[in-house]
Amino acid sequence: MRIRSQIILSMVSAAALIGLVGGVAIFTQKAATNSLGLTEATNVARELADTIVFKSSDGSPSLLERPDALREFLELQHHRSLRDFLVVDRNKVLLAHAADEEHTIGEKFDHDPNNEVGQTLADGVPRKFSDAHEANEILAVPIQNAEGAIAGAVLLEYDPLLRAAEQRTNDMLWLVGLSAAAAMLVATAFAWLLLNRFGAGLSDMMRGMQSLAKGDAMTRIDHTRKDEFGQLAHGFNMMADQLASAKAHTEDIVETAAEGIAVLDADGRVASVNPAAAAMIGRRADKIVGQDWASVMTMRDPRGGEFAGGASPVEQALTTGRQHQSEVRLAKSDGSHVPVIASCSPLSRSDGGLVLTLSDISELRRAEGVVNERADQLAVLNRELHEKSETTTRLVKLGELLQACVTFPEAFSVVGTAMAEFLGGLSGTVHLTSASRNLVEEMAHWGDIRSSVGQFAPEDCWALRRGQEHVAGPGMLTPRCAHITENGKKGYVCMPLAAQGETLGILHLCEPNAAERPQWLAERQQILRGVVDTLALALANLRLRETLRQQSIRDPNTGLFNRRYLEETSSRELRRMERSAQPLTILMLDVDHFKQFNDTFGHEAGDLVLKQVAATLIEHARDSDVVSRYGGEEFAIVMPGCSLEEGAERAEALRQAIRQLHLTHRGRTLGTVTVSFGVAAYPEHGAGWAEITNAADHALYEAKGEGRDRVVVAKSGAPGERPAIQLVSAAKASVDIKG
Repeated sequence: MRIRSQIILSMVSAAALIGLVGGVAIFTQKAATNSLGLTEATNVARELADTIVFKSSDGSPSLLERPDALREFLELQHHRSLRDFLVVDRNKVLLAHAADEEHTIGEKFDHDPNNEVGQTLADGVPRKFSDAHEANEILAVPIQNAEGAIAGAVLLEYDPLLRAAEQRTNDMLWLVGLSAAAAMLVATAFAWLLLNRFGAGLSDMMRGMQSLAKGDAMTRIDHTRKDEFGQLAHGFNMMADQLASAKAHTEDIVETAAEGIAVLDADGRVASVNPAAAAMIGRRADKIVGQDWASVMTMRDPRGGEFAGGASPVEQALTTGRQHQSEVRLAKSDGSHVPVIASCSPLSRSDGGLVLTLSDISELRRAEGVVNERADQLAVLNRELHEKSETTTRLVKLGELLQACVTFPEAFSVVGTAMAEFLGGLSGTVHLTSASRNLVEEMAHWGDIRSSVGQFAPEDCWALRRGQEHVAGPGMLTPRCAHITENGKKGYVCMPLAAQGETLGILHLCEPNAAERPQWLAERQQILRGVVDTLALALANLRLRETLRQQSIRDPNTGLFNRRYLEETSSRELRRMERSAQPLTILMLDVDHFKQFNDTFGHEAGDLVLKQVAATLIEHARDSDVVSRYGGEEFAIVMPGCSLEEGAERAEALRQAIRQLHLTHRGRTLGTVTVSFGVAAYPEHGAGWAEITNAADHALYEAKGEGRDRVVVAKSGAPGERPAIQLVSAAKASVDIKG
């Protein structure tokens, strides 16, 4: 749709919208008039009803109770407002009225065709209706007394109020209609003026555009107008100036461009060339213009071969009329070839033709050669980096696995599996130095060759002597370690495992083909260093954790397990015995008169007594028994799978063994050491750890109370009763059955 038509349509739409708004306003006002009149009439009627039932504070009756006063009041209201008023009671009987038509006081009101007054008296809702005898609109409003009860109704003529509201509405509607008509006339006049000015400005712009499109760069438009078309004309003139300047600038660019540019007509003759194209072709520009393109330039494919008929980019562009671009070799008159990118872009002129752009890519090809060489080097470096990254990942995984190990056998199992992956083709071992520092022992081995003995002294290894790696092999002057078993034809390396300031052992590797592979160690030097560091740190941490664990569960003075370990282990053993239906016995023992040892001989002597007692207990314990220092001079032994009778016999044997100890301290004899035992067992004395230990404690206290140096077995009864079995020390053990 043209702009002029759009403007006309917009103006017509605006006028129609103004008319529509005016019509809607008229309709809305008419609808509101009835509502306004009804609301006003209802308010007047309610005021009358409230006045009729009003009682003053002095006790005077209301107008409803005084008929004469009510009629006078209604007459007064009728004269003031020129409206008819009627008042009926609860039974629709007329009490008073002030109306132009004749009504009889005391008669029942029957002018409501549908009993609207009766309905209002029933539900208290105001209603309007048409008088059945007169053509009047009447509004019925209930009269409510002070208690809220309906005492009657006020009937009010509704027509005067409605006519007054309609008169006001008609006056306003005339004003709205006249305003809408005036607005439509003004809009039409402005539209006519706007169309005239728009048409003149648009015609000037169209003429200028058409001239510029035909190539007349000197076209200009008068821009003396002071409106938007004047601004558009000024902008058009500026654009024309810029186009003329750009055309001259483009010609300068073409002449000075580094790319060769040639314009060919539809027949393939050269219309123009720039100096760069003439230099690439190797001829002067005046010898090229007007000639067929194939006669002045020779194109070859990227490999130097001739194009098939019609396959060159120029021929394809001339034939198809589409853009074509490809790499070609341009043969110069001196026989040399220049690699160029030939771009053929068809012209949009009616007579056809195309623009041939030649871009010299000699430097690009040389740069590509350099880039390819660098890419090969980068690929090698990337491959090495990838291998290092994989090695680092495996080292991290090895470190994580070693850190997760809780025992040395677990750690060396991981090492034996991982080393075959890290050091493929090499056999080796891991040796650790013993706690006494006088022996180096093999802990892990991998590969088919064993080139080192399993145990040797630290001085037998040059790596441990020097504190650094030691390499030996064919053709090397370095001495061979004394722990090496082969005759010297193989190569080997020993690397110390040092961490946290301590040398833990060595990593030993053997290369059976060292004579053929002199660089066997250099190829793995970096990964070896990572493996050694990871392994050393993991072993140091494992040893530290083992030391801390032993310190947390062992008594430092006697070397026995402490009470916490005893309770944790014994509860687990008790559950195991319960599942397998086997007995479990607990021995609680206490060194008799231990305070006298301390007071008489000193605390060092007391510690000696505790250590000797602990040694005796360990000597007579089974591997499955848990021997612990329960606290002070008190000890406990848990014996899984041992019955109560067997436990009592073993307690007696321990008592006699301890009694036979002969201890001296600083040249002084400490005398005879005796102990008292309390024995309890599962299931005889309970199913829980607390119950069994409590029974053993009671038995121990009983042994103390009966004179010490004896074994007392707890009975399966209430605490406080005498024990069931008592073993006393004598040449022949006696058993006293009680209870």
